[in-house]
Amino acid sequence: MKKLLLCLIVLFFSGFSFAEAPAYKTISWEKAIEMYKSKKGALFVDVRTPDEVSQGTVSGSINIPLQQIQARFAELPKDKDLLIFCRSGRRSQAASEFLTSQGYTRIYNVDGGFLAAPPAAAFK
Repeated sequence: MKKLLLCLIVLFFSGFSFAEAPAYKTISWEKAIEMYKSKKGALFVDVRTPDEVSQGTVSGSINIPLQQIQARFAELPKDKDLLIFCRSGRRSQAASEFLTSQGYTRIYNVDGGFLAAPPAAAFK
């Protein structure tokens, strides 16, 4: 009876797949701005296209479009907090996943992308 119960428990739990938690964190713009202001060296990384960036971006951010991230990721320092954003949050999530796969441990995906960014005055 105990063996049957053990087998049922094993079968029950084997049906579940536990997704691995991302090695990066998703944070709000409020938190990203706080980190930028309080932690010297936190960098905003804009993974949008140059055309999108020309319509506005975070002052002082580094622009590496998602399409170029695999070729240019070495330009980003591993010893600083990287605040990754795009237009809506999907490309920045992909960039965050890629960077963590390359050994970056201080990656922060900014939730909602540039569409959710507060007015420029909040960055000063």
